[in-house]
Order: sequence, then structure tokens, then C-alpha cells
Amino acid sequence: MANRVEKRTDQEIPPIRDWQTMFEPPNAYRHSKLQKLEDALRTHVRPRMMLHFGYNQARVMALSNALVRVFGGTNPEFTIVSAGLVSNQAAMFSTRIIKKLIASFVGENYPAPSPNRIMQEAITSGAVEIDNQSLLAISQRLAAGAAGFPFALTRSLAGSSLGDNPNFRMIDDPFGGGATIGAASALVPDITFVHALAADLQGNLLMAPPFGEGEVAAFAASKGIVATAEKIVSPDTIRQFAHLMKIPAHRVLSVSEAPLGCHPYGLFSPPGLDVAGYVEDYEFFVELQQASKKPETFDAWAQEWILGLCDNDQYIDKLGAARVQALRGGATTGAWELELNSRVIQSAERAGHDSIDAMVVAAAHVVESKVNEHQYRIVASGVGYANLAAWLAVSNLQQQQGIPVELVAEIGLYGFFPKPGEPFIFSNRNIPTCKGLTSAETILGLYVGGRHNRCLAVIGAAQVDATGNINSTYSSDGKFLVGSGGANDIASAAAEVIVIAQQSKRRLVNTLPYVTSVGGKVSTLITDLGIYEKRGPRFVLSAYFSSEGQDVNAAVEKIRATCEWPLELAGNLQRIEAPTAESLFRIRLYDRRREFLTAVP
Repeated sequence: MANRVEKRTDQEIPPIRDWQTMFEPPNAYRHSKLQKLEDALRTHVRPRMMLHFGYNQARVMALSNALVRVFGGTNPEFTIVSAGLVSNQAAMFSTRIIKKLIASFVGENYPAPSPNRIMQEAITSGAVEIDNQSLLAISQRLAAGAAGFPFALTRSLAGSSLGDNPNFRMIDDPFGGGATIGAASALVPDITFVHALAADLQGNLLMAPPFGEGEVAAFAASKGIVATAEKIVSPDTIRQFAHLMKIPAHRVLSVSEAPLGCHPYGLFSPPGLDVAGYVEDYEFFVELQQASKKPETFDAWAQEWILGLCDNDQYIDKLGAARVQALRGGATTGAWELELNSRVIQSAERAGHDSIDAMVVAAAHVVESKVNEHQYRIVASGVGYANLAAWLAVSNLQQQQGIPVELVAEIGLYGFFPKPGEPFIFSNRNIPTCKGLTSAETILGLYVGGRHNRCLAVIGAAQVDATGNINSTYSSDGKFLVGSGGANDIASAAAEVIVIAQQSKRRLVNTLPYVTSVGGKVSTLITDLGIYEKRGPRFVLSAYFSSEGQDVNAAVEKIRATCEWPLELAGNLQRIEAPTAESLFRIRLYDRRREFLTAVP
């Protein structure tokens, strides 16, 4: 008997009620990863782990404070991986929770770069072992770890003291091209720490641009990510700002709400996202750096601001509502203009100049000349005098000459136009002026280096030799300084490099105790006494500064007396013109507190 198919009328099919809800994504899930920060660390972190402090615009300061509270005094023997350890992270040294560092920069970088005495003594004495790396090399090694590759290829490290490392070697092109390339072993930490703008309860993280190491580095951790966030938000908010969702929930072990989690550093929050940004807390940095000069005063500071508090909520209460409001207010559009009162303007307009002013302006003129001569389209700079000179040069090239050359900064800033009042290279107020916000690997690996390299770099140096090799890692007496940061990456890959530094026999030396950056791409050295250019493998003095009434012979003898290597003179030695009032006005407004425009002993 044949099967019979019974037909049903529409009236007999039960209606599907509210069918639209079938296509709406849920806003709540069964499990939450939200934990109190200290509890999250107790749950997920174990002694002798390798812990990676994720590097981006949002520094993990609340998280490092909590790590000190939980593990200080327990001798956990952590290995810390970080592109930069700074500021109150010195408490990790004073409480002896670090056994080894894999780092590119260790010290103070705001408002000006300098060694931190607590960190410096721990490294110099050997209490903390350090594996000196460059910023990009760390990112590349983490990316290799994230991808499951045994090593990363890199242009950095080769020829420098950083390359004298069992985790780095030069290898031949396996495809027979004849080239050699640097290979650095993969880094696979146990846990990565990051701070986010916002997160949902499952741990999807909205990251603050620029993105620094970005999401790739965070994927390297074998166990996962312990995250803090300024604010816990709904999944709908995550979807609305999907372009900022760089780290997905399945890689996150826990998330903890930590407002002002970057303090004393600032945080940029993009328009439209209901998360308040804030600026750097200058007064807090000054107090902290003063306390860091002696172990006993730093210990008292750490007890007051970290160990003596229960959590980040108490930390914010201690800051006080007025201070927090001022920091948040400073991040609003146009807030920087309020700082430029008549006293600041009058100071910038003052007559006369000193040797540091003249050096910065002269360096800017060299940058302008080289951009015009070689058609560079990217200018990358280090901190200090270098970024003041680069900022002045690019503003002149764009505004006065109509040349589309762009500033970049290693953390991921492209095409920013610096505002006055804050010379910190990663200043919160400069981020909204960017034409692009990206990652450190994009800036250092592609814009500064890469196949289509059209980059002129301007960097500083603690010491430099006659061939342009640079040291910023160890002093001649063996003390640790600050390390490479991105300097080695820039010097290794940029098309051309300019170095700017004060002149003395301690700085212009015959032999470097440590080569942080190789000088092969360095063409020019500008000091507060003169300009040196490479003629062959070594520098020759091509131009000089002279004070009123000083003849060329007296100027040259002063330069000779403050240079350790044998001084060679160019045949057409030039006298450098005094800086214009407009150039002085601009750099003085950039650096209104004279953090950089002051001679350093």
C-alpha cells in the first residue's frame, strides 16, 4: 500500500511566536569571568611563572600594583616579559618578586627618560637578571609564540650587543637568495596581563588605540590572559565597537573592573565610547621619582600607595575626587589650550637662547633638509631632544612647505600633529590628531623599516662613538641605564638616522661599553656644540655653534676638548646660524616645563 502524505492547512500549523527574537544575539550568558583583581591573581598566577606585561597605550599599572600586594615578600621568582617597565612598577623590584627580566626598556619615560634608581640598582647588582631586547624584537618573538612558530625573523639586534644572545642568531636564506636574516626564538609566557578600555562579562576586550603589541602578542600566553578594564559593558557595546575588540573572550582567564587602571599614565578613549579618558598625572610622577632616589623613601612610598591599600578602589579614593576629575577633564577636547596662559606665552616669547635651544632647532633644520633632499615621507623619533626636533621639523615642512611628511611613534601613532604643553612622545593630547592608529609592529616593521622604507629617524643617545654606534643600556662604570626601547629597531631599519645628544667626553667616546644600536644607518650627529657628518665610516665636524665674540678657532678647541675621539674637520666648516624667534617659541611651547630643554649633567 502506498504511503500517504497528509496535507495540513495553514490554520493547522502552530504559529511561531515572536520569531524575530530567534535572530537577536543574546546579551547574557551562563558564566561570567568577572573577578576581583587580587582574587584573579591568586587563582591564576603561580610562583616561577613567566608573566608578560602587554604593551599598548593602556599600561597595566593597577594590575602590577595588585601583583605586588598579592606576591610581595613571598619570593615567587617570576620572569617578567615587558617592552617597558616604568614608574610604580619599581615596587616589583623593591618587594623582590622578579627573578629575571626580558625587556627593552626599564626606567622612567615620563616626563623625561631617565634611570629609575630602584630598578637600576636591582639590575646592576645582579639581584634581577636581565635579557636586554629591543621593543620590536619582543613583539616579533611573542608573535612567533602565538602562531606556534619556533622563531621569528627580524631586522633588529644584528651587530649590536643585544644580538650577543643565545636566543638570537643570523641564518642564511633557505631559498638560496644569498641574504642572511636575524632569527630570534619564540617567546611563550604563561600568562599575559593587559588593561582594556572595556570588557564584557565573558572577557571580550576593547583595547585602547594605539595598540602597541596588539592582539598577536597576547595570544602567545600558554594559559591565557588576566585582564583589567576601565568598565564592564554589555555585549551590544562590544559589537558597536568591534574594531577595538582585539582580544576575544576564549583567550581571557578573568577580567576585573579597574577604573583609572593606567594611572599615573593617561588613557585615550575614542569618541562615542562611554568610557572616560584621562591624562598623565604629572605631580604624581614627580613625587614618585623623588621617592625613588633612595630605597627607604621608595619603601615608604610603596607602603602608602600600594602595600597599605586593599585594592584599586582604595587607590582611587586616596587620589581623591578632585584629582580624578582634573585628570579626566584634561583629556577633553581642547583642554590643552587652558594651560597656555599669559605667563606660559611670555616665557616662550622671551629673548635669547641657550645651547640646548640652538641644538634642537639646528637638528630640526637638518631633518627638513634631508626630507627635501631624499623625499622621505616618514619621520620617526625617539624621546627627549629628538622628538622636539622632529616635531618642529615636520610642522614646518607641512605648514610652510606643503610637504606631506608624517610623524610616527613606535607604539602605533601615524600622522600625529603635536599639541603644545606636553612633550611626552605618547601624550594623550596627540592621539586625537593622528591620521592612523595601529600597532608597534606596523610602525617599526613597515613604516620605519620594510620593503617600502621612506623613513628618516631622529634618536637620542647616552653615548655615541665616532662611527655612530649608540649606547643607552650600560654606563662606562657598569651601571644599567634604561635599555633600547625602539631605538635598536629604528637604527637597524630606517633609511637614514640622525642622532642628537649633548656633548661631553662621557658621551662622545672612543669605545662604547655596550652597543645598543649599530651606527650603520647614522649619517649625522648634532650636539649642543656642533654638527658632525659621516665622511666615510667616521664623523667629521661640518658645522659649529659659537657664542658672541667667539672665533672659529676657540669654538673648535672647545669641541675638541669635549670629544674623546680624534676630531676631524670638514674642509668647508660652517658656522650655525642662531635659531629664529618663531622656532624657539614653538619648541618652548611643546616643552613648557623645560623637561627636555635643560642641560643634563
